[in-house]
Amino acid sequence: MFTMPTKTFATLKEAEAFTRLAISPGIINKHLTGQQLRLLAELEEIGAVKYSASHSLLLSVPTEQLEEVQHKLLAVKFYILPAGNCAVFKNCDFCDGEKMETLPFFTALFEKLEGYSTKRRLRIGYNACASACYNAVLDDIALIVKEDVADIYAGAIQMGKKANAGQLLYENIALTDVEPTLLKLIDTYNHSTYSLFSTFIANGGLDGTRSIR
Repeated sequence: MFTMPTKTFATLKEAEAFTRLAISPGIINKHLTGQQLRLLAELEEIGAVKYSASHSLLLSVPTEQLEEVQHKLLAVKFYILPAGNCAVFKNCDFCDGEKMETLPFFTALFEKLEGYSTKRRLRIGYNACASACYNAVLDDIALIVKEDVADIYAGAIQMGKKANAGQLLYENIALTDVEPTLLKLIDTYNHSTYSLFSTFIANGGLDGTRSIR
């Protein structure tokens, strides 16, 4: 009943060169298609497939086949998250397409910030309504959109004995102000002396005080 994997990224790369990719069924779509499932089964034969805590799939594939694998993933409409130290989005599913009012706003924000260079990898949680059912407040930065305004939280500690949700930085901020505010926040962090984003926020973030609301 309680089985453990025989193939993991750690064990695979001990034998030969493997690369790990983070993917999702789509940028906001969480439903897997038959084509996608068949490809995952194929890729598991040559590597490993793991479900992550951040609502994505982690693929371990032979490095020599990386380009071929990426082409196959894109052909069946998998989204490949950018790798390395950059901003990445963890999105809700817009209630399976029932609440798409803020999609134009999200699209513009995603195109600007996804892959934006950061000191450490930053996860931006996006919830398209106030129910915040994808727990964005537990991400490095959280956007909870409420019609034409948004709340911005930041600085969550995601694991360990000090685990905690992010603090509310801005409440009911106009959507037009969200992008410049996030860019300023991230750029200030990049140029700060703090390594951890949560520590940067705890010590005042933009203004050098504990609260920047």
